[in-house]
Amino acid sequence: MQNHGGWADWSGPGGPRPDIGVLRSDDYGRSWRSIAKGLPSDFGFPIVVHPHDADTVYVMPLEPATRTCPGGAPAVWRSENGGDSWTRLARGLPKKQTYFTVLRDAMDVDQLKTPALYFGTTTGQLWIGREGGERWECLFDSLPLIHNVKVAVV
Repeated sequence: MQNHGGWADWSGPGGPRPDIGVLRSDDYGRSWRSIAKGLPSDFGFPIVVHPHDADTVYVMPLEPATRTCPGGAPAVWRSENGGDSWTRLARGLPKKQTYFTVLRDAMDVDQLKTPALYFGTTTGQLWIGREGGERWECLFDSLPLIHNVKVAVV
């Protein structure tokens, strides 16, 4: 693992891979450890942290070969213990044959006490996960490819 001040590169077998790994540092980036156990993939995904609880993390893993949802079934995965275990959050999301991609900057979380999550897809859908991602709803279904999602509550 190589530390770059705010992010890390995988430098294991096969050479550098900045798109692999769900990693955690507890010493300000001096060392890193994998927290991917229990996830369907540790490849290229958006990751956001709960605004009021740093141990609650949300990720959306992708299949490395296709860069789409694992098994065609999208899900956001939540850890409430800093990555020691993960829960699949998919209520309201398509159950099968859905092969979109969510780019790294295309997921965000609002600042409410019980935050909602938001993600945009490469197929132009914008989703909201209310109650911390417990239930999902598609807000828009025909936008262009979504590169970035940023949320502000006013």
